[in-house]
Amino acid sequence: MKRIPVLVLLVLLAMPACDVLDVEPYHSIAADQAILTPKDVESAITGCYASLQAVGYYGRNYVVTGDLAADNLTWTGTTAGYNQIDNNSILADNVIVEGMWSAIYSTLSRVNVVIDAIPGVEGLGDGERDAFLAELYFLRALAHFDLVRLFGPVPIRTAPATSAEEDLNVPRQPVNQVYAQVFSDLEFAESHIHQGFVRARASRAAILALKARTHLFWYAHDPQPQHLETAAAAAHEVITGFGLSLEPVFADLYSGNPSSESIFEVYFSEQDRNRYAEYFFPTALSGRREFAPTAKLYNFFASNDLRREASIGVQGGNFYCIKYSDIETGTDNVYVFRLAEMLLIRAEAHTKLGVNLQEARDDVNAIRKRAGLPEVLTTNPILLERQIKDMRQLEFAFEGHRWFDLVRTGQAVAELPGVTAEWQTLFPIPLGELLTNFHEGMYQNEGY
Repeated sequence: MKRIPVLVLLVLLAMPACDVLDVEPYHSIAADQAILTPKDVESAITGCYASLQAVGYYGRNYVVTGDLAADNLTWTGTTAGYNQIDNNSILADNVIVEGMWSAIYSTLSRVNVVIDAIPGVEGLGDGERDAFLAELYFLRALAHFDLVRLFGPVPIRTAPATSAEEDLNVPRQPVNQVYAQVFSDLEFAESHIHQGFVRARASRAAILALKARTHLFWYAHDPQPQHLETAAAAAHEVITGFGLSLEPVFADLYSGNPSSESIFEVYFSEQDRNRYAEYFFPTALSGRREFAPTAKLYNFFASNDLRREASIGVQGGNFYCIKYSDIETGTDNVYVFRLAEMLLIRAEAHTKLGVNLQEARDDVNAIRKRAGLPEVLTTNPILLERQIKDMRQLEFAFEGHRWFDLVRTGQAVAELPGVTAEWQTLFPIPLGELLTNFHEGMYQNEGY
């Protein structure tokens, strides 16, 4: 991972007060002075959430990669790093991949600095302390999960990095150990998270959503029924326990207004903006059209599917994504978890288990109904699984799911012309990491 000093804790500007703690933000603070009071903890945690805004993470590239490496997006711009990802011919010195690795480990670095400091903060009651830690453990679980599904075995970071050799030169850990760390962090977070629901912060709903997703993915590595049962149960609690509902009109999910189905999202403001719309929009609309929806995806939508018109625009005969539309100020929020995914996770888990098939069909039909599509009548598990796969591709286009879905279901080689071997389903460890991390357990993925 990138060698990020921990003597300075960068805390970005606070996000809107209605969705994050209303605290005075810091810009740069010495770590041994930064986190001394409960208010300092709040400011530091705000900085941890802000790290998700990084260009290499949910600020753009991690999300875009989930569609560009698959068949939802194609490269149409000038950045060669994106071209490699689109063609599934990635080099170890790819700057986009390097940026994702660095951004996610930067998030882990911030989180671990705050976790390490909290025991020394005076004035924190046990409940308040554990609630703060629960938020941080959620972020740490999310970061490790996002790393492991992109790179496979990765270094596990649960303490602040220092300049000591043993901190700089660290090994990759097996996939099962990375998932074990994710599950451990989620268990603590679920047990200690504060009450209440705020879409830009960790909540019980967000923790359960991550639990559902991680267990569904872990099932691909360890196909035991208990993983599907856990995924279904966690998704079910999210669906029924927090007053969430599908947004009645699909297009309203991307209107900039608060959504009834948002579980956890990354907020952006004019001060902390993103460039999603700029990178998607055509030059005639002041964009750079670095990548564009594929004709395959456009044609895969049924002509009466309301999601197509809400997801893809057409300008001069060219397609462009319109889920992110604020090209002027870059304030489009980015969904990490929303209710539609929980419905499809519950449906997929039940279908694979061969239980509650009518409920699984109903979950699929809830997604189809909103899209303006007729209901499916079948409870045949094979046909339902196909429906779930198709609904995931269409529902979450340009939200970063497609590549990971194809990999976890073992369909990447069959579905993607550029993926001809299983080794391509893992991204290369960045060359910069290999050149600076001298541990014998730091090695390159096969094929690179």
